Amino acid sequence: MAATRQRTKRGKGDRGRVHLYVGISLDGYVAGPDHDLTFLEPYQDARAGFVPFSKTIGSTIMGRTTYDVAVAGGFGGDFGMPAYVMTTRPIPSRTDVIPSSGDLAALVDSIREQHPRDIWLMGGGKVAMAFAAENLIDIWTVAFVPAVLGAGIPMFPSGAFREQRLRLVKTHSYKSGVVELRYERSTP
Repeated sequence: MAATRQRTKRGKGDRGRVHLYVGISLDGYVAGPDHDLTFLEPYQDARAGFVPFSKTIGSTIMGRTTYDVAVAGGFGGDFGMPAYVMTTRPIPSRTDVIPSSGDLAALVDSIREQHPRDIWLMGGGKVAMAFAAENLIDIWTVAFVPAVLGAGIPMFPSGAFREQRLRLVKTHSYKSGVVELRYERSTP
């Protein structure tokens, strides 16, 4: 069973770790209604934490909705790295965007073989939940934004995945009130 798959123990300096890095509201939303991200705008000081993170990333995995929202929002440039999009629908031909569906662990193994550095798991909760259910997330970085939205796109949609123990390895607070927490998988 995939959910009980044993992971290879990785050292601190290892690359190819799957890193969920996301900003969410205090009530658990990654975006407001209609994928509105304007709630993040007052908290630009927290983007400083993104710079060192981005230097560790060699590829990204995102859901189709995240990809479509980025394109609809005017993002038409190069991702600067291979971007794997979880989808069963065709994607317009681009050299840096690779559609993917099927076994998530096989995808992660393939990316690790092909691309250096860590893998950024980005976007919404459906993809995060799928990777968590397969025990494929090595690092969880969550930046809590001091805003309550009341509605929108939840980080963890309805549904359950098995309990996982994580260990807190870093915290950082910004003047704007954003608090960033970094957790890594606990060793058994």
